[in-house]
Amino acid sequence: MPSTSLKVTRAPSGSADEIAPERGKPLFRGTGDTDYLCGNCGSVIAANMGPAQRVIVDSATCATCGAENEFPPHLRA
Repeated sequence: MPSTSLKVTRAPSGSADEIAPERGKPLFRGTGDTDYLCGNCGSVIAANMGPAQRVIVDSATCATCGAENEFPPHLRA
């Protein structure tokens, strides 16, 4: 399954030495085969997205680390 790391637009607050929390659940789920990952910690933010599927926001905050990630233009509605 292919995956793409998203661009981090705002780093998470807190220390980089902290223990990583449990992986969060994806904010979006599709029916394709591409995962879009947090550019900071690698958690899945949009899972199984297909070529014709879109998200309704420009960016999202990672549930695992708190970094703000920007979705690529082709993925935005």
